[in-house]
Amino acid sequence: MALIKKFTNKCLSLLRLGDRWFDKLIKRLIESARTHSYIETTSPSQADTLHLEIKQNNIKTFMHEYEKIVRFSLKKLKLKKVKIAFDTTEDLTWCKDNFNLRPSVYSHPTLCWNYLNVCIVEPYFLPLMSVPYRQIDDLTNLTIDLLKYVQTLPFTVDLALFDRGFYIGRLIDYMNNGMGKPIPYLMLAPKKSGKIKDFANNTRGIEYFNHKIKYSRDKSNWYIETKIITRRIDEKTCWCYATNQKVSLELLRQYGKRWNIETGFRIHDEAMIKSKSKNMNIRYFYHLLGMLLVILWRLQRKSGITVFKKYLRELEYYFCKEIFVPPPPPL
Repeated sequence: MALIKKFTNKCLSLLRLGDRWFDKLIKRLIESARTHSYIETTSPSQADTLHLEIKQNNIKTFMHEYEKIVRFSLKKLKLKKVKIAFDTTEDLTWCKDNFNLRPSVYSHPTLCWNYLNVCIVEPYFLPLMSVPYRQIDDLTNLTIDLLKYVQTLPFTVDLALFDRGFYIGRLIDYMNNGMGKPIPYLMLAPKKSGKIKDFANNTRGIEYFNHKIKYSRDKSNWYIETKIITRRIDEKTCWCYATNQKVSLELLRQYGKRWNIETGFRIHDEAMIKSKSKNMNIRYFYHLLGMLLVILWRLQRKSGITVFKKYLRELEYYFCKEIFVPPPPPL
């Protein structure tokens, strides 16, 4: 319970306004998340102060404080070997075009706030970090930065799972050679044209070949090899994967666990605080707050609370008691 107060205060330093005022704010934030509402609706007298403090802080502070919560949670959960997945999530907006927004993949031509996320997907969903993904950002650089961050966490990565949007030569090169020890990965590979398409068309069961990828960096051409696995499902469907692992049917079955990140963020969306703000700090803070609530729910599941919405209601009730139940008189 105290983690959400600690995170909010470390990011925004609002505890200076008083314990009761701060507890009321936390309660209203949780209420807004549970009911998919605006903080302007649940606590209009506090909304301006909250948003002013968020605007005056920076994204690096939010990420740093969220990382502290993740490290504390991993220590409590005692995870040793995990599978992780990368994906992007969208928050649709009515805002006009600017460099902080990206065109929506699912709702053309709507624009959206976009975030690149890395999460544990096995043994269960746990969001590790999320970063804004803007028009001016390079997906490869963001993904490599998150991989470096994951490598500092106290667990071993069994497998990193990606969809075909991450099939990028430089990223594959980094996972093969970037940090001395290769990072095991499995990703979908596009088969629009070239050798992969030709090989897929000739596949009848499960086959693989070594594929050389060319990419440009620092005004030079670079080459990297990866294994391409093709698996024929029926006459019309053939899945293609890129990996640096030993080829097996069991390896291909592991890719289905990437969908846990999709399921996990559907749970995260159940705690979405609405906002019409054009300020990226506000949208990102609310996004991280929803991820934090998922982490707290995971930590509290040992007590028997298994439904996310029920946990949010219990959390809101806890802060109601903090506000309305007076402290005992001094002895």
